[in-house]
Amino acid sequence: MIEYLRTTGKRFLSLKKDKIRLKDCLLMWDNARPHTATDTREFLTRRDVEPVKQSPYSPNLNLCDRFLFRKLKHLLREDEFGATRRLHSPFSGR
Repeated sequence: MIEYLRTTGKRFLSLKKDKIRLKDCLLMWDNARPHTATDTREFLTRRDVEPVKQSPYSPNLNLCDRFLFRKLKHLLREDEFGATRRLHSPFSGR
């Protein structure tokens, strides 16, 4: 678990260094409290960011689950962990 956190942390820090502009991003929006907070809505309005709202009744349409997380999982698997045999060996006793 710690290795996974280190790996994902490195990946997200490298994305942060690229200084992605808010206008170039899609913001996934659901009904979570941080998303509906007045400060959050005002921040996004000031920066002309329009959130992508998703239907709470259609989990198959969730863009993050369909595209983003799959891509991140693929990048992490090939980038940092190497062979899956190395990953499984501490747990299986091989």
